[in-house]
Amino acid sequence: MSLKESAADSAAQALGKVFEQLDNGRTEAADVRAANSAMDLAAVFGVTAQDYARLLHQS
Repeated sequence: MSLKESAADSAAQALGKVFEQLDNGRTEAADVRAANSAMDLAAVFGVTAQDYARLLHQS
């Protein structure tokens, strides 16, 4: 697995957790910060919104 794929996967997992929390009506601030940080790191490797959409759709 490449660094880009690994970063995208980690960020997508963090986003998925936040989206699940949103579905339940409440988010945890620490989880939102973790997702933002993961997405910032993934952006360094060229991860795009399309990558997240693909990964989130698969799960």
